[in-house]
Amino acid sequence: MKKLALYAYCSLAGVVVFAAASTVVFILRPPYWSAYAPILLALGLSSLLYYAPARKNLSSAQVITDSAIIYIQPAILRGQTEPDIEEAEKLREDFGIYVSIFGILLGDKIIMFNHNGIRLRKVEIGRDYISIDYGARDDALQNVRLLYSRPGGNELADIIEKFRYETGVVPVVAG
Repeated sequence: MKKLALYAYCSLAGVVVFAAASTVVFILRPPYWSAYAPILLALGLSSLLYYAPARKNLSSAQVITDSAIIYIQPAILRGQTEPDIEEAEKLREDFGIYVSIFGILLGDKIIMFNHNGIRLRKVEIGRDYISIDYGARDDALQNVRLLYSRPGGNELADIIEKFRYETGVVPVVAG
């Protein structure tokens, strides 16, 4: 999520810098200003074209994390020494997996449901995995299979109920 935010803010900074530079060129009209103006406007518009999707991805990621049903923490490899606490926290922030009724956030990759015809089709919760089928049509499904230690009792029932109530898809509990 931090990568998405950084990309959006850097793109916005580019738009602001080029807008300010264009304003200065139009106000001060330095020698050969007519040659600078189109270049600055083109760079500003290209920055704007990068900012719009970056902002959309950031807001989609925020929706997914705010309404997460399942959060899967990444594995932390340990050697002979204990891992650095700051390193472990950074790993958790960079590669955390959020599963929501609106989509899946895999690090900085976003899979949105109910968007561009892509719908959640099937959820299967196994003993050590969760499998999610999604797609625009039943004959062209895509699948994401995540390592996930199935919770027990009430927590599993809550997850199943959230999926059923919000999406209409009843998760299948396997083995």
